Amino acid sequence: MIRTISANDAEALIAEGNLDLVDVREPQEYAEGHLPGARLAPLGKLKENFAAAKIGPRVLFVCAKGGRSHSAAELAVANGIEHVWSLEGGTSRWIADGKRVEKPASPATTTSTPEAPPSSPAEEPMPELDALVGENVRELRTQRGYSLDILAGLSGVGRQALGQIELGRTVPSVSTLWKIAKAFEVPFSVLLARPESTSTKVLRHAQAKRLVSADGRFSSRALFPFDQKGKMEFYELWLAGYGREDAEAHAPGTRENLVVTAGKLTLEIGKERFELVKGDAIVFAADVPHAYVNAVAEECWMNLVMTYF
Repeated sequence: MIRTISANDAEALIAEGNLDLVDVREPQEYAEGHLPGARLAPLGKLKENFAAAKIGPRVLFVCAKGGRSHSAAELAVANGIEHVWSLEGGTSRWIADGKRVEKPASPATTTSTPEAPPSSPAEEPMPELDALVGENVRELRTQRGYSLDILAGLSGVGRQALGQIELGRTVPSVSTLWKIAKAFEVPFSVLLARPESTSTKVLRHAQAKRLVSADGRFSSRALFPFDQKGKMEFYELWLAGYGREDAEAHAPGTRENLVVTAGKLTLEIGKERFELVKGDAIVFAADVPHAYVNAVAEECWMNLVMTYF
């Protein structure tokens, strides 16, 4: 049975605990603001493979205005889930009622972010990632004499998608960027690099550009200037509750040094599994397939240093 509830009733239901709070919108909508504690499971993905979403026995579905959440609720009931709710009016009503939403942000960030101070010569704003990545992909492809078809064959990324990336019309997901970097046999950071500068840089959190996975449940923020094409890179990683990010094998000799700064992480390296909690660190060879897995509802935050051979 599906029960449609108001924002106030939903807030009380969430406070009771033992509830799977599922946002069925698209990744970009989710990133712009979602109910605190909600995890992302786009409706299209639910329709393709409902079992893969591992929906709990008590679930509240949320969307923008209530239509998609009701469809998801019907799908849940059809799959045998008994306790199913849908938020009336969706996040639009939730916000209109003055209730809080959250966005992916670092653990130290509060709900109100102070305005960044004006830029100075030592605080250059980061360039837009779509234009930056597009220029670098096009330059690398031209240097090697590859056509879009050749690059598509080497990377496994579609020709049309590559064309959109080069034109700066889209920012590729983290996994897509890894595929392109692997095809060019260059470090990940080369695709994010801009012309070199020796000036001091402050990387303001408010100006950060995050690379997000296709399902919106994993993101990566570079903690180093994009013009540093060295053998070491520093990232802040975010993994949503019940999220999973599979990484292909990196170039031979690549190593990752990772520390969990909030939440819990299950790291799968080949056939091995490592359980990590806040403060735990691990160093491993990343030239084999590996995966970052969050088995709980709480968000997981990590800092990662990657070194290349």
